[in-house]
Amino acid sequence: MNTKLERLVRLVEENPIAFERYSRDVQQINPLSRVYSIATIINNLDIPKESTILDVGTGYGYGAVLLNALGHTVIGIDFNGDKLRNGLEYWNKLGVDFKLGDSISQALGNEGKLYFSIKDSRNLEAIPKKSIDMITSFYISGYMAGRKGAFRAVDGVLKPGGNLLVTTEGPIQVPSFLRGLAVSFASNFLRPEGLRLKSRFTIDDPFVYDKYVLIYERKR
Repeated sequence: MNTKLERLVRLVEENPIAFERYSRDVQQINPLSRVYSIATIINNLDIPKESTILDVGTGYGYGAVLLNALGHTVIGIDFNGDKLRNGLEYWNKLGVDFKLGDSISQALGNEGKLYFSIKDSRNLEAIPKKSIDMITSFYISGYMAGRKGAFRAVDGVLKPGGNLLVTTEGPIQVPSFLRGLAVSFASNFLRPEGLRLKSRFTIDDPFVYDKYVLIYERKR
């Protein structure tokens, strides 16, 4: 694993915290489990240097912090302001420098910075058209299931050839053959207009929670 990602995993391990639970998914409040899982996924990706990334449903900021550690400009958005504020306080205590605010244009003008904003992914009007290189959404199983159209606005903000990455399928009590069907369904149900399924792979690691990875590409 990349040394910068390893450093963050160790930092979280040395600084445990009990986040408030907002859903039935206990993994969302387990920082070490989530950070290790997402770090492993990111380590398997080929993301161009100094990309501008929008992390949808960032929650406590696990994915956003990890991506920013690699030098990317990252905007983490979530409609749950309490989660964002809790995450902001935790990461600031660990020495991660970023802010919570509403000005997306300010965030885009600060290369290599990390920024949180309370926003719904279905309304991205504040983000300039074709300004985002990549959109990520880690562990969509709970967050997106009841929010049809959660990615409907991404086509407008992604640059031509830009990617949308979503991960799903934690260690739930579902037979393996049904998990495969669920991923196939997700790849079609969640696909926004204007994007095509580019690739799909599985992380073979017992400690990785987000085992299935789907990557879509905006048509050029």
